[in-house]
Amino acid sequence: MSDKIFLNDILFDAEEAKVSVFDRGYLFSDGIYELIPYFNGKPFLFDEHYKRLERSLKMIDIENPFSRDEWADKINNLLKTCIYKNFSLYIQISRGVPSDLEDGIYREHAASKKYIPSVLMFYSENKGFPKKKPNEEKAIIMEDKRWLQCDVKSISLLYNAYAKTLAHRENAYETILIRDGNVTEGCSSNVFIVKENVIKTCPKSNLILPGISRTYIIDNLIKSTEYELIEKEFSLEELESADEIFVTNSTQCIVSINKLNDNLIGTGTCGKITEEIFSQFIKSIN
Repeated sequence: MSDKIFLNDILFDAEEAKVSVFDRGYLFSDGIYELIPYFNGKPFLFDEHYKRLERSLKMIDIENPFSRDEWADKINNLLKTCIYKNFSLYIQISRGVPSDLEDGIYREHAASKKYIPSVLMFYSENKGFPKKKPNEEKAIIMEDKRWLQCDVKSISLLYNAYAKTLAHRENAYETILIRDGNVTEGCSSNVFIVKENVIKTCPKSNLILPGISRTYIIDNLIKSTEYELIEKEFSLEELESADEIFVTNSTQCIVSINKLNDNLIGTGTCGKITEEIFSQFIKSIN
């Protein structure tokens, strides 16, 4: 049975869903997205993800096409077709297609016409979600060359995708990005380091995406431990000399980075603090 795709109020088989070549999401990456994890069939921090979706739409001046109740109804209708327990719901909203193409102007940088937003939703099984301990992975380092509005969850992910592809070629899970000598974030994750039992992560700003899992782990898990947390910029040198590194995202929650480029981090295995926070996370979602 094919998974179902929601596209502009119609459910399609995955192979049948199509968008217009004149969609500004296709032509200009003019849109935003959100990814909501579901654990044991239940959404994790749905309200927080929805608020970030609204914020991203507002920041690029796209009107929310549905009310919150309409979103809930449409999501529930789509997920009636989902058979997975652990999965991610992907939502994408682009500015869409011009309502009138009779003038023969099919592509223009300025969004000067009336547009019909395109709304896409689909779900994907999370096959790699760890149950007992964090995955241990390698990361590489690259210069952060993205635009300066990284706090918008934009579908314009060219540099992220490029850097992640280079990581894949190096058998690495993630690329950690460096701007002006300081760590910003990973291509698809927020970055934490541990040094002498102190946990550090860079603060929220326009240079990072405000991760929902990041905020939850800080406010609900780390702050309930005995460990000191510092939200402050930290350097590449601090990253390389850390006792532990872990990254957070919505699908894998916490991943231990035990190798940076060709150098081991700490003992080369998942550190005790990372494992402790991961264990708390697993208990909190069960």
